[in-house]
Amino acid sequence: MAGLRFLWRSGRPLWRALVWAYAILFVFFGVTTGGKIYYLAGAYIYLLAAGAVAIDGWLAARAGRLGRLLAATAVTTALAIPFVLPVLPPGDVGWTQKINPVLAESVGWPQLVGTVRTVWFSLSASQRADAVIFTSNYGEASAIDVLGGGTGLPQAVSGHNTYWWWGPGNPRAATVVAVMPGPAEGGGDAAYLARFFTSVRAVATLSNPYGLHNQEWHGHVYLCTGPRHPWGQMWPRLRQYS
Repeated sequence: MAGLRFLWRSGRPLWRALVWAYAILFVFFGVTTGGKIYYLAGAYIYLLAAGAVAIDGWLAARAGRLGRLLAATAVTTALAIPFVLPVLPPGDVGWTQKINPVLAESVGWPQLVGTVRTVWFSLSASQRADAVIFTSNYGEASAIDVLGGGTGLPQAVSGHNTYWWWGPGNPRAATVVAVMPGPAEGGGDAAYLARFFTSVRAVATLSNPYGLHNQEWHGHVYLCTGPRHPWGQMWPRLRQYS
């Protein structure tokens, strides 16, 4: 805020243009599209620099202001911590979702990985040898890769954003264990998967012990067989951005 005020009050057209740039991007990413707040990170470089200059001048103008600044910094930091760091119990983060959904998105990941592992090892050894784990988004894939490491699970694949570039795993896979989100993220997942497989069967439902309705809540794990085309050939069609 100090940086915005400093740049606007400078009266310089180029500096004011930086304020307009931030304002437009804030409305686009932070207000209308529901994008993540860190999409604006590039703008904070010049805002922090301008704010530092403004605050330095404000401190130098009168003695005793440093204590007020430190107190204000402590208060605003304390207010922000519950929204940006995992300091609350998992069952108490639901109220923060409107401001920062990232914390809530990871609630229930151990249970998700456990569910996927159960489904994976319900397959025969020969079927697992020709199978992959596919997730609807990069968060689910990362949870499986990190929390499932060393448990016998293979690396997950996902067509979401740049995770798609890691590839389809086994391009000749005949069985796909698909992890799809819950009603909060839409639905129709079975119909979507049926475009790529002749058999799509829900074998598990996702949940968490806290009753938190995040994007995985009441999602499903699907067992998909009978690919309509070779898995590697279908991979470009599974790419999606959000």
